[in-house]
Amino acid sequence: MRSLLVVLTILFLLVAFFLAFTEAPFANAPLSKIAQTYNEQTVAETSATNVIAAINFDWRAYDTLGESTILLTSATGAAALLRRYLHRRRETGLT
Repeated sequence: MRSLLVVLTILFLLVAFFLAFTEAPFANAPLSKIAQTYNEQTVAETSATNVIAAINFDWRAYDTLGESTILLTSATGAAALLRRYLHRRRETGLT
């Protein structure tokens, strides 16, 4: 049963990747309108030469800060839960 689940999961992921890559534009396709705007205005407005860094840390800085806060909160919560779980296992002698 478990091996069947693994095979079905791998098959599902392969189909999902195939569908995602068939819908993706080619590497030599022209840029979309918004991508052209970012590409043209990055150096002039942010004085950053890296477009990705300019988007993440200049134009979308608050969004990036919010995502980082969510990631930090979830990692802290997971660590706290695991610490409590491991402490309880040590007390009962199951480790």
